[in-house]
Amino acid sequence: MVQSSKYWEFVKLDSTSKRRVEIIVAAQTYFQKEFAGKGEVSDAAIARYLWQQMQQYKAGATEEANLAEICLRCYISQQIYRVCLDLTMKFGNRHGFSSEDLLPFVLDDQVIEATSDKPRVRKSTYESLATKLLKTFDPVKGSLNAWVSRYVKQNAEIKRFLLQHGVFLISDWALLNDTNPKELQRILADMYHLTPMEIEQVCQLLISYHAVYREDRLQQKLAGVNLPCQIPTAEQLTRMINDLQTRTNRKLSQEAMLNQLQAMASKLRQYRIAAQGGYIASVAYDQPEIQPIVERSLLTEEGDDKADFMNLYQEEFLTSLDTAISHVVEVALGKLQSKRNTSQEIKRLFMTGLHLFHCQGQPMSQIAPQLGMKKQYEVTRLLKLNELRADIRQSMLLILRDRVFQIAKDFTNVERLQRLDQQLELILDEQISGVMQEAESEVKNPVRNQPLSGLLARRLCHYLDNRAEVK
Repeated sequence: MVQSSKYWEFVKLDSTSKRRVEIIVAAQTYFQKEFAGKGEVSDAAIARYLWQQMQQYKAGATEEANLAEICLRCYISQQIYRVCLDLTMKFGNRHGFSSEDLLPFVLDDQVIEATSDKPRVRKSTYESLATKLLKTFDPVKGSLNAWVSRYVKQNAEIKRFLLQHGVFLISDWALLNDTNPKELQRILADMYHLTPMEIEQVCQLLISYHAVYREDRLQQKLAGVNLPCQIPTAEQLTRMINDLQTRTNRKLSQEAMLNQLQAMASKLRQYRIAAQGGYIASVAYDQPEIQPIVERSLLTEEGDDKADFMNLYQEEFLTSLDTAISHVVEVALGKLQSKRNTSQEIKRLFMTGLHLFHCQGQPMSQIAPQLGMKKQYEVTRLLKLNELRADIRQSMLLILRDRVFQIAKDFTNVERLQRLDQQLELILDEQISGVMQEAESEVKNPVRNQPLSGLLARRLCHYLDNRAEVK
């Protein structure tokens, strides 16, 4: 028998906007009766069956059709919560919001009357997101999960809230696909003040991207395939590189092409956020992940001193991170031992595993055979990523604390400097924690076969790319 509480547990917000889960007993009884003896059934098949039952409610209000709709509304409430949680995992830490901030915009379905043994869908002139969703959902056209995700992410209030926090929900590749070179030229000149030569180089990259990527998508649509924009394949990158070289005589590696396309998309994303009234950092630092926590804690002066301090702090933050990565990896290499492999061989496997995971986004199961291992837990045991991140964090904190204290001497008074000596570690720990939490979240929710994009992963890859073991 199918046992799935998500079809009878209704997620709602209480009067204080806190998440509550309410069990609809009648829906549980109905669901278990309908799917008794059917073994494992997919969510798509369940949604299709319940939707068909619900259609009978429109024709002639049967109790079964009413309960089928309630089961669907329970499932939708669960999925709405999951989409909000996913958005928070991906963007919340970096952009300063939680799932509790998002839920009131979309978790607004209060139409189930569950106070009696026969719960009903309450009739109301107000249309919740779930009500609108059920009116348009058609299992023939797509899955209910995809439909919920689309409705949540396209919700006007959600989009406005995310923009205000500097998040624009569109992939890099869709953004590049939908931007024409003339628009890009104007943006780079007006917002980023690049030189004509720099603008020309970036626009030529976009032209090559369109020549390959946009043309491939057009052919897919003509063949009846309409998929979301995904990261370019290695074969597509090669064709872009060849197109660019043919037209401009400029030769790039695949990694350089990918990195420059993502840098272009980042600029476009910031422009779109600003153009729609969203939030972007007032100072365009090269690494937007680094929030000015130290700025508000240490400085008493405004203007040029503030900018000078932040520039120095920015440099020291990245230098300290790079130094910590190098130190911790070297220590980890020194500790490696293996019964099966020589010292040099196990070190090479360790470095290769780090590179495949962080710089290519490969899952452990895919990495294992490349390292001559049978099980993915062997890779996990070799890399010890949790331990590696914890050691980098501690090492970076010690390095950065001393460096920031030295540069702060030139920007604050003696009394404030004495207070700073007592609180600096807490201030920097907050900053470093953000980078490490981003890395942990990214590891738990990776985009498969795509390089990890967090600051720690990027700097680790920079270090690994200069190591002989992975060349």
